[in-house]
Amino acid sequence: MHEIPSFEPDLGMIERMLQIERYAWLSLTHDMGAVVSIDGRFEDVNTHWEAVTGHDESVLLGSYLVEYMHFDDRERALAELQSLITADVSTTSVIFRFQCNDGEYKRLSWNLMFSPEHECFFSTVKDVSESLMDKAIRYAYKDVLTGLGNRLFLMDTVPVWLDETQQKGKQLAVCFLDLDGFKQVNDTYGHRVGDLLLKKVAEKLVRYVPEECVVRLGGDEFVVVMRDVCSREDVAEALSRLIANINSPVLIEGQDCAVGVSVGVSIFPQDGGTLEELVQVADEAMYDVKRDGKNGFAFNPQTEDEAACGS
Repeated sequence: MHEIPSFEPDLGMIERMLQIERYAWLSLTHDMGAVVSIDGRFEDVNTHWEAVTGHDESVLLGSYLVEYMHFDDRERALAELQSLITADVSTTSVIFRFQCNDGEYKRLSWNLMFSPEHECFFSTVKDVSESLMDKAIRYAYKDVLTGLGNRLFLMDTVPVWLDETQQKGKQLAVCFLDLDGFKQVNDTYGHRVGDLLLKKVAEKLVRYVPEECVVRLGGDEFVVVMRDVCSREDVAEALSRLIANINSPVLIEGQDCAVGVSVGVSIFPQDGGTLEELVQVADEAMYDVKRDGKNGFAFNPQTEDEAACGS
């Protein structure tokens, strides 16, 4: 009779799989998502919190949920959380007023599940202060990972800007950005580090350009729109600073991560009269940069800088 070999599960591997599942869940949900420890501290959150409450991820992590609860709602809300631990229930819902970064309160609806194995609460959170229609429109225009505008936002907004630019007799620049070396970071350190790096790049971009002018198309591709520019020299100067900043390494989970960026630029109205034409020209110019060694910018070589500021 053969003995059946004993099986000892690889607890480390199981824990890593659970961490991956947690991260995937937080990344993919269109609502605010949070993991809260049994003692009430934020362990993990996704990017939607900053857009709704104004609180950056770094501020929320490690802080106590009760700190943000309206005083009049605390007793009731904490009792609901405690019921998940002590009673024979697995999920609950609770609405309470949550203090935002500006000091104002928003009514947030929490769907909570308590995991005894992890000793933490998994929650999805909705802002019920605004109408469902307003919220649907806001999410439709947002990139889930970075919180930037998405392709739909670009397609609906830039044509309006083009009309305004034409009426003013000025110029507008469409800059197509593709990161250099991002795949190597992703392959070396994993998708979580890659996603965190994309968020860092997004943060760097909005330091130089208004947030509504920065769009993530997908993957490691972004579009930056510069409005009311006077000349190519203005665009070139801004891009030089932007590229230098993106080139600066960032520390993510103990790893120094660095990428370059290739940028192609088209100018309205010289390079095209529609968004589609401008993006195509900028995309082609970006590939010129890739062929010439990457990590730089290029304009459409077939056009000249014809317009001066105010002309």
